[in-house]
Amino acid sequence: MLTDVVLYTLVGYLSGSVLYSLLYSKIFHISDIRINSRDHNPGVANAFKNGGSACGIFTLFGDFFKAFIPVFLYIHFTSHSLSSIGAAFVIAAPVIGHMYPLFHGFKGGKGITATFGSLAALLPIWQPLTLLAVLFLFFSGVLVIKPNYYRTLITYAVFLPCIMTLNINIAVGTGCMIIAFAVIVRLVTSKEIKDEFKMEPIWKR
Repeated sequence: MLTDVVLYTLVGYLSGSVLYSLLYSKIFHISDIRINSRDHNPGVANAFKNGGSACGIFTLFGDFFKAFIPVFLYIHFTSHSLSSIGAAFVIAAPVIGHMYPLFHGFKGGKGITATFGSLAALLPIWQPLTLLAVLFLFFSGVLVIKPNYYRTLITYAVFLPCIMTLNINIAVGTGCMIIAFAVIVRLVTSKEIKDEFKMEPIWKR
């Protein structure tokens, strides 16, 4: 049991450490998509913005499935599945790998797409995935928070305590809380240039 947890946690972390936007840049010999961005983030948004549609799609699928696959394999191909609290580390490992990638000097992205990949692998446990999606939609289209840095920070800050209210497996809940805490720490400690915080309720537009 412990061996499986350690193995899949390691595999998940290493999988998360692959930054697909930078891999695309190397394969197709284009400029590093981080160079012309304010946050120097190797994630999906900058891949679309600075690398083009093909780079963005490649990065979106890569960042999603690098988290989805190791979590899915652990759940469906180990005998104990989510019965062990150690599963929490398997769930969180790909996201942490994306934020602190071994292959890139521990300087990675924010982990948003990887989070969705890990949570999607938990289906039919749907509550965490739905909660995070609803929060992002709410802060993007209802109580609109700008710029993206603050939207992401507040989304995960709300997601963290809300997880504790869900009636879900303790390992799943713990894994989600580890992810949320790690993303918050990653954002708070980042050196990206932050624009002024703005909150625009849709009903006042």
